[in-house]
Amino acid sequence: MGSALKKQAKKAIEELSAEKIQVAVDFLEYLKEKEEMEATLEILASHELRSQIEAAETAIKKGKAEDFIPWERVRRNV
Repeated sequence: MGSALKKQAKKAIEELSAEKIQVAVDFLEYLKEKEEMEATLEILASHELRSQIEAAETAIKKGKAEDFIPWERVRRNV
């Protein structure tokens, strides 16, 4: 479904003037920022996640590197 929608959007863009394409790009950027903001607010609304973030920030300030798992151990084949 996503692929078909992207094709449809690309086809519509090809038929627009440069001015209208700029309007479309601006709107798409707005939607992207809105989605990112919603995700941020969702994280901040979670008491559990917020307390984990605060605990991590405290550990960082105290220089407690041993409280963290090294990236090399966390990372998966990406």
